[in-house]
Amino acid sequence: MSIRSHQRIFEVNISQLQDKVVCQEQELEKTRQQLAQASHDPATFTTELAQSRAYAFDPTTRPVEEVVEGCTNSLSRYGFCVIENVIPTYEVPAICQEILEAQAKVGRNIRAIRELVDSEGLNDQELLASDKVSLRPVRRVGRPPKPPNDIVWMPKYARHLANPVVTAVARQVLDDHLRIAQLHPRIIAASSSDGTPGGFGSVHHRGRADTREWHTDWPHDLSAYGSDNPNENVGCIRQPFPDITMCLVMIWYLTDVDENSGGTWVVPGSHKDKRNPRGPSDEITVSAPIPGDMQVTATAGSVYIQDSRSWHASAMHNPSGQERVAVVNRWCPWWLSVDDYAPGSRYNMVCRPISHTEYLALPTELQPLMRHLCLDEPDAIQQPVLDRAKAASLRTRWGFRQLEENSDSLTQANAHIRVPVLPSEH
Repeated sequence: MSIRSHQRIFEVNISQLQDKVVCQEQELEKTRQQLAQASHDPATFTTELAQSRAYAFDPTTRPVEEVVEGCTNSLSRYGFCVIENVIPTYEVPAICQEILEAQAKVGRNIRAIRELVDSEGLNDQELLASDKVSLRPVRRVGRPPKPPNDIVWMPKYARHLANPVVTAVARQVLDDHLRIAQLHPRIIAASSSDGTPGGFGSVHHRGRADTREWHTDWPHDLSAYGSDNPNENVGCIRQPFPDITMCLVMIWYLTDVDENSGGTWVVPGSHKDKRNPRGPSDEITVSAPIPGDMQVTATAGSVYIQDSRSWHASAMHNPSGQERVAVVNRWCPWWLSVDDYAPGSRYNMVCRPISHTEYLALPTELQPLMRHLCLDEPDAIQQPVLDRAKAASLRTRWGFRQLEENSDSLTQANAHIRVPVLPSEH
């Protein structure tokens, strides 16, 4: 047998052994997962997590780098975290009142728009010219104008939205160039003196501590806001979801929250589960408790952050005697398509626009996060991404200089680079 034949046999054996190692490692990982599921007691785990609050980090008592790392790890492991004391305590009451007033203004404006559209039949240009409503043109040609972004009614809150610790966590998890795609108040009603139960959602569904409304958030919201209506459907990721964080949902609490005052329900670790509460074939009842679910606890001024894949629910009971006041926003990396669909939607909260005057009135540090909402503001790739591209360009040029200056030495220049091809799982 020739030396070359021996070499081929040797190479085949190496390849087969490598494939065998990979297969056995995959099988071992599956076995570990099965063992973890069999031995995991979600109720016990959640009880310990709720008591320890290992998901919460306070930048006023710990180094910022430690908080960012802790939040990043918590988001990876549990699917959520809490950053405490983001808004100073002394500012919370005024901002809380601002949010309540903003909610009322937004509601009145949308009702007035609907009246002009439905009853008087005004077209888009007539609506924009009307002094009875507030509307803004959007970036995409042919789309109807929308109500202004809720941030225009929240100048006090806007001063905190680009908090450096919050943005550092978002950049660490998502990317350097961020966009806030949605922003709106989320008020959970208190019980009324007439006996109307407190909680989120329809009144006839409220009041029970064992009721849920499980879902995941866009772009992992399977109902896509519009169900089968092409004018309202904003799109959603197909199951099973890729294991990558595409959106961070932030809930800025302006009141204390716990098990009896509107704390967000969440299932720890659910962001890694291939199933979904709204999955047509996943046999999950969206209105029922799930073993191991828990309610987040946090003080007013804290920010709850979750991976959009996390199974969560607003509390449908609130016996605290006061409204739960919060602002929800969804942060996305530059590469996520945030406003391509729902061409006929005027009222959804996706990328509600702002005028150039309103954009310039935003805090300087907030402007890059909302620049995509302003028709008159060029929306270019931001500097950190440009810096990465420049570094890649310089490396590419260096490589071609080697071709020109040291072409004979390039034969083995990449000998240390080995790319394994994993065997098929089937």
